[in-house]
Amino acid sequence: MNLPRLFCFCSCLLLAACGGNQQEALSVAPPAEDSRPNILLIVADDLGYADLGYYGSEIPTPNLDALAASGMLLTNFHTGLTCSPTRSMLFSGTDSHLAGLGVMSNPRQNQRGQPGYETYLNFRVASLADLMTDAGYNTYMAGKWHLGLEVETSPAARGMKRSFTMLEGGAAHLGGMSFGGPAPLARYREDFTEITVGDDFYSTRDYTRRMIEFIETDREEEKPFFAYLAYTAPHWPLQAPDESIDRFAGVYDEGYEVLYQNRFERMTALGILPEGAEPLVVDSFTRPWDSLNDEEKRREARKMEIYAAMVSDLDIYVGELIDYLKSINEFDNTFIMFMADNGAEFLTREEGSVGFAQWAQNCCDNSYENMGRIGSYISYGRNWATASAAPFRRHKGTVFEGGIHVPAFVHYPALGEAGTRRDGFTTVMDLLPTFLALAGTEHPGVRYRGLDVLPVKGTSLLPLLSGQASEVHEDTEMFGWELYGHRSIRQGNWKIVWDAAARPNARWQLFNVVEDPSEQHDLSAEYPETLSILTALWDQYEQENGVIY
Repeated sequence: MNLPRLFCFCSCLLLAACGGNQQEALSVAPPAEDSRPNILLIVADDLGYADLGYYGSEIPTPNLDALAASGMLLTNFHTGLTCSPTRSMLFSGTDSHLAGLGVMSNPRQNQRGQPGYETYLNFRVASLADLMTDAGYNTYMAGKWHLGLEVETSPAARGMKRSFTMLEGGAAHLGGMSFGGPAPLARYREDFTEITVGDDFYSTRDYTRRMIEFIETDREEEKPFFAYLAYTAPHWPLQAPDESIDRFAGVYDEGYEVLYQNRFERMTALGILPEGAEPLVVDSFTRPWDSLNDEEKRREARKMEIYAAMVSDLDIYVGELIDYLKSINEFDNTFIMFMADNGAEFLTREEGSVGFAQWAQNCCDNSYENMGRIGSYISYGRNWATASAAPFRRHKGTVFEGGIHVPAFVHYPALGEAGTRRDGFTTVMDLLPTFLALAGTEHPGVRYRGLDVLPVKGTSLLPLLSGQASEVHEDTEMFGWELYGHRSIRQGNWKIVWDAAARPNARWQLFNVVEDPSEQHDLSAEYPETLSILTALWDQYEQENGVIY
């Protein structure tokens, strides 16, 4: 282990825990060399809680499993409901309604022009990449941006020294096809320049190798790096090389109900499940597997084979990056954080709205023989997503745990004992202050580069990760979520959920998510006072964050 880096980490951790001014303290006795750790943030797109081997999946993910096993699980980590709101919270340390992603796109008339509804990372927040640059880090990004389409809102404009990014919410994984709409090709940026990619493109491979190239290019500078590797896998459309898909031939022929049960049992045996988890009853599968005919079963199984191939390939290329870090003697000096951006995606967009379904039918060859190949466009649907989300209820786009409670872990030898876990509630908003603490710097507060900016809502995780604290958030703290009318408040063990999909019969439901993590027992009638307290907190959240329906 690199002892100077360990010394710096412990010093920064002590300052963070005591609330000291890290920049000022470090400037008193600067180290002879820049001994701060590198930071690598790996984000998977639409990955379910049960999709990694370490969490009970049958999909082989040995590289990620090894990181988790020798690191620290964050078993109670929460994100936003969908991609761009989560990313705005990550890059700002505050709520998505404040950071510009109160909606993902196309604000309604009453939302247009309103603060927090810009649909890009706005300038009322200081960007994480800018702050890391100011702290003396080289900053790199490869993968999905989804926080602004124009040059002035690009990763390069918001602090990334080097970047290769897909600008929109999704795109083909093989080749350059867009993910729907009038433009046939997806939009990418190489630093400030907008480009397209060719038929030889494979997202997971190319994002990984670009990141390795960025780090290698600047190695002689001997500066620590902040690297944001934002994979688009396993986001739809489901695509992977034939040889990757072939590894899973026949694995899913027993269907989604068997897969769910197998994963649930493995998660129980591994101790991954939170205490009190029960197999789902409320959200049953939309069609029993046995009711499908042979052709339907064949197509459905093929979808999951492709999905598994995408997850497996993600692991393989993470392994390639880890091997590179080891080869340059930086692996032990790198704080690695892995997370998903939200829960599993349940929509089958190619079968959904008339416009999108027609686009998919016209653009693509979704025959069985072409499924998963370039020019195909498919999703795996609600039933497989339910198996991915085990043990939690519902999926991406909702405020049930299946939408916002995601797999997450940290690997960094200086943290202490390997193979540990932290069960305290944590949120994606906590990552910005955590990374700044590792860098020995602080958020600027309410003024940055001549502009008024919002303070962070997150809290550094370093006291939790080091074992100095069992929680970083008090039970009295309030956490809220809202997107397209789906809304929730959590305080301590209690959580209320407004399921917008149930309209016109939507109402507040109340859950004890510690005793009932799969949210199957609505306690609103039994605990009306608790319900009243949390609905009042919702009103407070709504006002504080400028929510506009």
